[in-house]
Amino acid sequence: MKENSLVLLFVLIILSSCKSTYTKIGDENANYIPYYLKVYEADSLFIVKDYKQSYKILDSLFKKYEPINLQIYNELINYMRLKIILNKKISRKETNNLILNYGITLSRLENDSILNLYYNNDKKLKVNYSQLRKQYISKIRLDIRKEIIEMIENDQLYRNQNYQANIDKQSQIDAYNSKRFIEIFNKYGYPGPRMIGDYFIDQQPISEQIILLHTKNEERINFFLPKVLEFVKKGEAIPSVYANMYDQYYLYNGEEQFYGSYNNKVQIPEAELNRRRRSIGLPSYGYEKWRLKKLYPNEEF
Repeated sequence: MKENSLVLLFVLIILSSCKSTYTKIGDENANYIPYYLKVYEADSLFIVKDYKQSYKILDSLFKKYEPINLQIYNELINYMRLKIILNKKISRKETNNLILNYGITLSRLENDSILNLYYNNDKKLKVNYSQLRKQYISKIRLDIRKEIIEMIENDQLYRNQNYQANIDKQSQIDAYNSKRFIEIFNKYGYPGPRMIGDYFIDQQPISEQIILLHTKNEERINFFLPKVLEFVKKGEAIPSVYANMYDQYYLYNGEEQFYGSYNNKVQIPEAELNRRRRSIGLPSYGYEKWRLKKLYPNEEF
């Protein structure tokens, strides 16, 4: 009996240690900072067409972390593109996952210059798509989405015209929006694409950051900044949202920005600036500009 108990205890210890090797979005002790940095590395390699190394990084990363599919970088979609480019097998589960958990639309798959090589020939996917899409939509908080769209419209109500004449009214709107966002944060979590969906839900652009950038200093310092940083670490909010809120606070108070997230010139040594940026999961200073120039060489940025 005693030997059996020891064996059972040993098995439980092994099982518990195995569970801790994979991080899911929203896990209490999640730290997605290293994840973001690896995404940028893979992204840069994809852009310069070093597909094997880019795939190697993402494949290893997704064994440790639940993918986010960050706005702009779309690392999960790039991973699927790389599988096609490198002749890797794509499973039915991966196909369904894109639609069911990440809301990728069939038209987006069919019109992608790489993904369509696989998806346009997958008749079963087209049969299953409607059901998968319905299941995805059922998981989205459409009520919160609708409310935030209305809040954003109100946020811009007087900022677009006659702001000074209506500053008190706009301040009341901002106060309500901040209070409501505190409630949403505490009750539901971060209202990003994972919770409320993206543009392809209803073809309406929606950015929760607009509300966050119009919060009062005291609320921002004491509640929103710590909370958003927590969401960044959990993989629920993108690092640039936190950096913009932080840097805007510094700039509005007559100081130099801390993370260099705005176009204003910075006097901070680049090594120190990059250390700060990496600490919250931002790419190196100037990476976004380099990226755009590589992707769109004929455009001015």
